[in-house]
Amino acid sequence: MMIALAPFNPAALPALQAIADRIFAPWPAPRLAQDLTDLARARGDQVVVACRDGQPIGCAGWVTLGIAQSGCLYGAPVISDDTAALDALIAYLITTASQLGASQLSIGCRAGEDAKRTVLASFGFTQSFEWLHFAKQTAETEAADFARLGLQTVPIDDLDWSAVHSLYAETFQNVPNAPIPSVEAMKAEWIPCNWDAGCVLADASGRYRAFMLIDGDEVSAVGIDPSLRGQGIADQLYRRAGFALHGAGTGTLRALVASSNHASVRLHQRFGFTEEKPRGEVLVLSRV
Repeated sequence: MMIALAPFNPAALPALQAIADRIFAPWPAPRLAQDLTDLARARGDQVVVACRDGQPIGCAGWVTLGIAQSGCLYGAPVISDDTAALDALIAYLITTASQLGASQLSIGCRAGEDAKRTVLASFGFTQSFEWLHFAKQTAETEAADFARLGLQTVPIDDLDWSAVHSLYAETFQNVPNAPIPSVEAMKAEWIPCNWDAGCVLADASGRYRAFMLIDGDEVSAVGIDPSLRGQGIADQLYRRAGFALHGAGTGTLRALVASSNHASVRLHQRFGFTEEKPRGEVLVLSRV
């Protein structure tokens, strides 16, 4: 049967999630209900679903935030284990990237996605870098002490989101595969996160200096004002996260780190993190 591509419909989510669960087992699959309907994918408007005989057999979302920043369109998530569906979905993303004026298309692959890796290679995608899945057991320890560093936490309800966004943009401007979201998208993503474990730090003048975002048991983002790096702030941020998670009964703190971000890799290794599952990779098609 021919593959048909259709706009995203939430009714397809159970079938798509079942496909993702099958592909990534025994590792947790992406939470598609969240990933396909966030602001970065225009609440589902930047998602296409592949169907055969009316049944969903795959999907592809895309994020345009990186086009202005680096000329890159991010295809994520791209989910299917059907070669014909993957061929149609990736071809669609290539056309979309060209129409939007992107010079590159970036798509990730994880363990279990052999079919996708083969199809990407057939289109000429090449590896850019790998994702390292770090983990560390939490343990009872002392609470973080930011006061001795001249910093204090800012309550989530009091955050100046424009200032948070500026600090985020400054710390992530040269990090691969990390497009800078809009203020609105950042706020929507950050508010539901774990603010007992994560935090935003300000100095005595109220200037924001560092942040750590914890989603569940994972470090989603961490950043420190470049002028304050090397002063032990990261140590205290990770101490706070581990202390809070352990107190809540969560035994593991996780982090996803790009292999090309050598400073972050060394930092996590110094803190005792080790790789807990197979690496993923990011493949790029240039000259779209």
